[in-house]
Parts: sequence; structure tokens; C-alpha cells
Amino acid sequence: MKLIGIARVILLSILIALNATIAAGYFLWIVPERDQAQNKLKAMKSDISSLQSKIQNTKVELAEYQKNLPAFQSLQRRGFIAQPDRFQIPRDLDRVRLDAKLGSFSFNVNVKNVQNQDAEAARLKVFASRISVDNVSSLLDANFYDFIDLMASEFPEHVRLQKLSINRKDQINVVTLQKIAAKEPVSLLVAKAEFDWITAQPEDALPDQSGGPGGGR
Repeated sequence: MKLIGIARVILLSILIALNATIAAGYFLWIVPERDQAQNKLKAMKSDISSLQSKIQNTKVELAEYQKNLPAFQSLQRRGFIAQPDRFQIPRDLDRVRLDAKLGSFSFNVNVKNVQNQDAEAARLKVFASRISVDNVSSLLDANFYDFIDLMASEFPEHVRLQKLSINRKDQINVVTLQKIAAKEPVSLLVAKAEFDWITAQPEDALPDQSGGPGGGR
């Protein structure tokens, strides 16, 4: 004590206490704050990486959306995005029938919901409607084939022919020839056909209040 002196001892004590305080502050406050800041930085980098990935995916989805939008709008205009309507179906069938120059016929429509993963991913409900037409009379079979072609081109999308049968109703004789010459309606042939009509609508669309498609003449 005498060698170094009391003043020096006090100074060393102060320095030791100061270093201890600094060390305590470093390990008790600075180090935790540094670790917390590093963790926040890692989390921020992870969020930035995730956001960049989402932006890239969004760009891809947007490009795909813009690519498919014209086709979707075309289908929408042609009646594909619509719920089967039992009041509209007879009008659409009648329009096609008149364009094919056919007489009246009976019809029936059965609708069922179709499970489809692609449609569900697009938030759409898909309907498959079986349209059956019967007792279709005509003088020539060409009118039946015109009716089939017009169903594919004029009826709301998307229609596929499943069955068709044509049978002779009356024989050609003097009476039928006289009717033809007089331009009276003559039905030598009778046909029946079945079509599958595929439509879709958004999942959040209001349910059909019409009671569902039925049949008619």
C-alpha cells in the first residue's frame, strides 16, 4: 500500500469499478440489444425474400391472367359463365329450332353439379346439363344436322352431342307428294337427340331461384 500510495489504489479501484460497469453494461444491455437487432434483421430479410417471391408469383399469375382473359371474356359473352335457367333454355332451344327450320318438339333438361379441381381453384361452380329433345319432325334429314351444328354454334357455350337417332315416320306416296307440291308441312322423318351442356358460374353468385330446369314443348 505504501509502495503505490493511497491515491493510486483509489484510482485503480475506480478504474476497476468503471471497467466492471462497462463490462456489465456490454453483456447485460449491449449484447442482448445486438442479438435482438440481428434477429430483427434476419426476420426482415426473410420477410423481404418472401415478399419478393410473392411479387414474382403475382407477376406470373398476372401474365397468365392477361393471357387467358380474352378467352374467358369470349366464353362469358357466349353464355358459358351462367347458371342454367329453366326459363331461358326453352327460348334458346326455340331460337335454334327456328333457324334449323324444324317444327316444335318436346325436350327435357337435367342439371347436376360437377366437381372439378381447376374450376374450384378459379372459384367457379361447373354444371353439366343433359338436354334431351324428342319427337323432332322434318321432311329432310338435313334439317336435323343443321340443328346439331346450330346447337354447337348458337346455343350458349359449351354443347356436345351425345346421341342422335333418325327414323322414317311416313312413306313417300301420292298424298305426301301432293302435300309437298302444295308446300304443305310434311314430316317424313322423326329424330331425337341428347346433348351435354356445360356451364359455370362464380362460387359467390346468388343461387337460382327459378326452381331448376324442367321440360316443355
